[in-house]
Amino acid sequence: MEQIFTIVVLLFFCYSFIGWLWETVYCSIKAKHFMYRGFLLGPITPIYGFGVVGVLYLIEPYQKNIVLLFFLALVLVTALEYLTSFLLEKIFHLTLWDYKEVPLNINGRVAVPVSIFWGLACVFIVRVLNPYLMQVVFGWQQRFGMFLPMLLLMLTSFDLGFTLANLASLRQAMTKMSVTIQDKKEQLRTDIGDLKVAAEGRLQNRQWLSEIKEQPEWRRQLPKLNFQERRFLNSFPNMKSKELKSPLTEIRQLSKELRKK
Repeated sequence: MEQIFTIVVLLFFCYSFIGWLWETVYCSIKAKHFMYRGFLLGPITPIYGFGVVGVLYLIEPYQKNIVLLFFLALVLVTALEYLTSFLLEKIFHLTLWDYKEVPLNINGRVAVPVSIFWGLACVFIVRVLNPYLMQVVFGWQQRFGMFLPMLLLMLTSFDLGFTLANLASLRQAMTKMSVTIQDKKEQLRTDIGDLKVAAEGRLQNRQWLSEIKEQPEWRRQLPKLNFQERRFLNSFPNMKSKELKSPLTEIRQLSKELRKK
């Protein structure tokens, strides 16, 4: 039992790291700049770990049939992705990814082309990657026993607590920024006469960002984001929140503007 627990936990962290690495490289190339992806601060994305471990153990009896393996993995991983998106929205009021522009999507949470990719990836993992990785993990289990998985679980627990605390403060900070942006926009819109044209120009050119920064009474209302909060805000370009009146693109711009000296 101890050996099984150790191997499952180590596999979970291996695939969580591989998933984080894949997302970070892919999104960095797509964005043309480095993006530190992941919900947690550490270099792991747990949804990949849960997904792959689920495929390895829950559908193990069907893995010899490659077609059945593909479809069962596709269904399992898609269900996990949908559930994760649903819980993030209900608990944190955040949408971290959105497939609404991808064909054959379901509520923007999952999409058939993406699910097909996950199914193919799982077939590759089960048939090609995992046999080699199992040798590495078994060697770790023989060398470190329960120490390594327990250490990783402890560090991840601290990371999760730290992330949740920062996420709560980030939501409050984004709300304050959103209110400030909307107040400034409203102030510009109320300008009358000859000033109205100039005000509309400033509104369209987003010069109100600089104006907020330069006016102490506005700037005092705005919180300063720490590294984790900035990372979380910038690492998910498709993130959405129903709590905010301002687009997250404007909040990101305001955050960058406030960091300038």
